[in-house]
Amino acid sequence: MAKTGQALDIACGTGRNTIYLAQQGFTVDAVDISDVGIKKFKDKHRRIRPVCADLDHFDIAPNRYDLIVNIRYLNRRLFPYIKEGLVSGGVLIFESFMERPLKIKDKPRSKENYQPSCRDYLFRENELLHGFLSLTVRYYREFEAKEPESPPWMASLVAVKP
Repeated sequence: MAKTGQALDIACGTGRNTIYLAQQGFTVDAVDISDVGIKKFKDKHRRIRPVCADLDHFDIAPNRYDLIVNIRYLNRRLFPYIKEGLVSGGVLIFESFMERPLKIKDKPRSKENYQPSCRDYLFRENELLHGFLSLTVRYYREFEAKEPESPPWMASLVAVKP
């Protein structure tokens, strides 16, 4: 869906998505606070530009990216910069953890239904959707993830900048 060009991988970790995007022809700015994670992939592909930065103080350049990927990281301060960072027709792929929906009865915490306790890092119901309504939303869902050792609720969005 995104045309090959410039991509930004926010909180890229050890570079799984970064490497994939570079292999698909994107030139990827891979941003993460951990130089340990960046060292694991920085020389894996010539189209990877590693950026070791604290995302609390990182600003995304306006009108630069054909694709922005933000997986399993939530920093609401970045929302306006993410929107501005996309070129017209640019694609945003965003997926992160969310609070257990209110309609789901609380169960005692266990390994099977782990829920992080800090709400700062969890989407509320429809928050991801509402945060990017100025884009054209192509896909949105909130769902129960089935991955072990992971918070059970996720929100996913794919949107295009008009």
